[in-house]
Amino acid sequence: RFVQLDSSFASYAAKKQTQTTSDIAPPMGVISSTHITSHTSHGSPSVHCSPHTSLASQPWRNASYSAPTSPQSTSASYSPPISHAWHSAIVSHPASQPVSARLKNCWRKRAVTVGINYIGLQCQLSGCINDSHTFVELLTEEFGFDVSDIRQLRDDHSQGKPTRKNITTALRWLVDGASEGDHLFFHYSGHGSQQTDKDGDEMDGKDETLVPCDYQQSGMLSDDELRRTLVSSLPSGVRLTVILDCCHSGTALDLPYKVVIKADNLVDIKKKLPHQLKTPSQGDVVMLSGCRDSQTSADAGIGLAGNTQAAGAMTTAFKLVISKHKDASYHVLLDNMRKFLKNNRFSQVPQLSSEHFLNLGACFMPEAEPPNVTPEKPLRPPVRRALTIGINYLSLPLGRGQLSGCINDSDTMMGVLKDIFHFQDSQICRLRDDHAEMMPNKARILSSFRWLTSGVSAGDELFLHYSGHGGTQQDTSGDEVSGKDDTLIPCDFQTAGQIIDDDLYSHLVQPLPRGCRLWVILDCCHSGTALDLPFKIQVSADGRSVHCTRNASRRTGGSASEADVIMISGCRDDQTSADVQAGSMGALNAAGAMTTAFRHSITPTISCEDLLQSMRTFLRQNRYEQVPQMSSERFVQLDSSFASYAAKKQTQTTSDIAPPMGVISSTHITSHTSHGSPSVHCSPHTSLASQPWRNASYSAPTSPQSTSASYSPPISHAWHSAIVSHPASQPVSARLKNCWRKRAVTVGINYIGLQCQL
Repeated sequence: RFVQLDSSFASYAAKKQTQTTSDIAPPMGVISSTHITSHTSHGSPSVHCSPHTSLASQPWRNASYSAPTSPQSTSASYSPPISHAWHSAIVSHPASQPVSARLKNCWRKRAVTVGINYIGLQCQLSGCINDSHTFVELLTEEFGFDVSDIRQLRDDHSQGKPTRKNITTALRWLVDGASEGDHLFFHYSGHGSQQTDKDGDEMDGKDETLVPCDYQQSGMLSDDELRRTLVSSLPSGVRLTVILDCCHSGTALDLPYKVVIKADNLVDIKKKLPHQLKTPSQGDVVMLSGCRDSQTSADAGIGLAGNTQAAGAMTTAFKLVISKHKDASYHVLLDNMRKFLKNNRFSQVPQLSSEHFLNLGACFMPEAEPPNVTPEKPLRPPVRRALTIGINYLSLPLGRGQLSGCINDSDTMMGVLKDIFHFQDSQICRLRDDHAEMMPNKARILSSFRWLTSGVSAGDELFLHYSGHGGTQQDTSGDEVSGKDDTLIPCDFQTAGQIIDDDLYSHLVQPLPRGCRLWVILDCCHSGTALDLPFKIQVSADGRSVHCTRNASRRTGGSASEADVIMISGCRDDQTSADVQAGSMGALNAAGAMTTAFRHSITPTISCEDLLQSMRTFLRQNRYEQVPQMSSERFVQLDSSFASYAAKKQTQTTSDIAPPMGVISSTHITSHTSHGSPSVHCSPHTSLASQPWRNASYSAPTSPQSTSASYSPPISHAWHSAIVSHPASQPVSARLKNCWRKRAVTVGINYIGLQCQL
C-alpha cells in the first residue's frame, strides 16, 4: 500500500491510524514472571501468635530508633526488575472515552507491596508479610492486576529484601514512565516512625517515616523522600493509590487534603495551611493510612475476622470491607474500617488523604467505578433560564416586617447573572413587589418555578435567587428531624400562606434530569436546608477545615434527582439573615448581608470551597454572625468552579459539559427590567441590634388560597457555543473524525419572481 513515510519504521502501519498514540502498542518486552514467583513461592514464616486479648499484648508497628545521620548503603544488590510489562492485550481507547473509563480499562497497572516482619530483630512483627500476600491476592483476583506487574519485597527472601535501597528502587520503577490512564498501587506493612523535621513543613516538628529492614545501617525513608519519589513527578490523569499499615502514618505523603469521619454523619475535610503546602502534583494521589500521626497501628491475632494467620489490624479491616463491597466509596470504606476497628477494641483511627479534593461518593478502587453514562443529547439547543425574586413587603408597616434591601439584592443579582454567569436579559425573569405586573405573590412564584423547570433536558442551566423573609412552620409530612419545615414568604403570605421546603424540592429539584444544572441562592432566614438536599457543607470558624454532613433521606415521595444541584443559603436553619444599611460593607443602597458577601466573593473561576470561605470571612469581618451554608443533591465537589459547577468531577472533555454561556437577546422580558429600583429611605447602619432580620413568625392560614394571577414567564430557547477541547496527544485526523462541534450553512436560491428563476 501507499508508504506512510512519516510513520515510525519500528512500529510501521501502512495507513496512518486515527486513534490516539496510546492505542498502538509500542515495541516492548515483558520479562518472565518466574522472577517474581520466587518471592512468593515460600510459605509464610511459622510465627507463634497468642490469641488477641487486649491492646496491651499487641506488638505495635512503631519504631523509636536512632537512624544514622548519614545513611550508608547496604551490601544488598537486589534491584527489582524494571520491565515495561504492560497489559498483553491492547486496550481500545477512543479519544472521546472519559478518564473514568480509561482507569477502569487503564493502560498500565503497576503495584509494589512491601511486607517487613524484621526477622531476627528485637522489634520483630508477625503479620506484615501476610499482609503483603493479602494485597497481591486482592489486586490480582479482584482488580485485574497481572502478577508480572507486581513487585513484592519481603524480608524472608534473600533477593527481595525490603532494604532502603530496594524500596527506593521499587518505588522509582513504579512511577517510571507513568502516563495518563495508568493506575499505580503502593502497599506497605511494617514499622512506621518519626524523626526530626529539617525543612519546617511539619506542624509537630516531626517527619513521618517508613522503616526498612536495614534501618540501623541505612536509615529510614521520610515523608519528604516518599513525596519526591512517588508524587511530585506524576503527570495529569495518573492514579496513585497508597495503603500504609504502620504507625504514625496519617500524613506520610504530605498530601494537602485530609478526611476524617466523625459522629453524626459528619466528615471533616482539612486542607494544610499555605506555608505547609508542597509544590502540587498533577497526579490523582489517594492514601489510606492505618492511624493518625500520633497513633500506633497494631498487629491482629489469629481468629480476628476469620484470619488464619497473623495480620495487621488495618489490613484486616480493609480486606473485610473491600471483599464484600468492591465498589465501596471512599466514605463507605473509611467509615466501615473505622467501625470494625472500634468494635474490636482497637484505638487506631484510619486516615484518608489526597493530593486533590476527593469526591467521597466515588469508588475507592477506580476499577470498580461504573461506566460514566453520558446523558442523551437533546434534539434542541440547551436552554438557560434564571429567576430572581426580591420582596421588600411594601404592604407591611415599617418596623413590622417591611425590609429595605431585597429589591436591591435582585438588582445586584442581575449584574452577577450577566457578568459572571453570562445570562442575557431575555433569559431572566424578575419578580419584585414594587411593580404590579411582577408582584411576587405565591401563585406567581410557583408559576415561575414551573417555568424555570418546564421541559428541561440534559445541558440546560437554571438559576434561582430569592431575597426576602424566610420562616418555619410545623412539619406535617414527618420528613424533618427538627419537626419544622423551612419556608419562603411570598408578599401575600397572610392570605395565601407560605411556600414550604417540600414544595420547593418538588417544583425545583425533582423534575430535573441527569445532565441539567441548577444554582440556588437564598438570602433569607432559616434557609440552611430550605431545599431538603442531603449533602451540606459548612466552613469551620478558623477556616482551616470544611465540615461535610450527609443527612439520611426522609422524603415521603419521589426519588432523588440526578441533576447537578447546588445551593448557597444565607445562614443555618436556626439563624437569621440580616439587612445591610446603606453605607455599610461598601453597599451604596440597603442590601442583604449574604447577597453583598456573595457579590463581593464571586468570580467566574472561584471554587466552591473558596467561595464559601470568602463569604464567611467577609461576614465575620463585618460583625455578622450568620454562617453561609452550601448544600447539594450529591456530594459537593468543593474544588469545582461554582460558576460551572458539576456535582461529580467529570472526566470527559469539557465539550461534554455545557459551560455557562450567552445567547442572542430578545425584547420579550424588557418590561421586567425597564423600571428603576424603588426609592427606599434607609437609616445609617449602627449595630446588629438595629438590623431588620429577614425572619417571619407569621401564622399562615391552614388552607392557603390561590390568587387570581395567571402569570407564566416566557420560555426562551437559549442557544450556546460549545467549548471545543482537544487532548494534546490526539492526532488531528482523530479530532476531525470525532469532532466536538459540527456546523454547516446551506444556501438554496430559486430567484423567485426574477427572469433568471431556477
